[in-house]
Amino acid sequence: MRNSLLAILTATFATLCCTGPILLASLGATSLASFAWVGPFRPYLSIGAVGLIGWAFWRSYRPQAKAACCTVDQRAALIRQRRVLLAVVPTIVLLLAFPYFLGRSLAGGEVDSTAIQPGNAKSTWAITGMTCAGCATGLEASLAAEPGMLACEVSFDERQMGCVTDGNKLKEANIPSLVSQYGFKARRTDTARQAGPDRS
Repeated sequence: MRNSLLAILTATFATLCCTGPILLASLGATSLASFAWVGPFRPYLSIGAVGLIGWAFWRSYRPQAKAACCTVDQRAALIRQRRVLLAVVPTIVLLLAFPYFLGRSLAGGEVDSTAIQPGNAKSTWAITGMTCAGCATGLEASLAAEPGMLACEVSFDERQMGCVTDGNKLKEANIPSLVSQYGFKARRTDTARQAGPDRS
């Protein structure tokens, strides 16, 4: 039972770099990179979680000595332990797989063309400081709530962000400072231009 709990805690901690930013963004926090330091340790934590659950299975299903399984109470305890293990495994698998599913579900950093209207400004930015797809999701959700941000798409795979802004409410020059508030850095990668039809 103890090994199962430790395995869940380890698996949860291993995904904090992805789940943490999303949780913080939903709570309105302004330091989405708080869990970035967990990223490099995720493989080791994942191995630890698998090792713990494997050890728990071995202890539960190994050949039992006669003295360990001869009473009704001991048999009942063993059955409960096995049921807990079987219930815990799907949770651990989902936790460890979450960052990979999340990464595949994200867009490619290109804004929806329906958000581009005459007078709005479209810009593309290189984002540094992200350690997993959760960082991209959290940053995207946070910036989308900013006044004047009409559309925002952040891609973790490409380390890129696409924005469409209302120049009357949000200046493009202010975007890097907004991004830095959430623990990341933004660098402009395209030339400034107005969205909409060419008026020349």
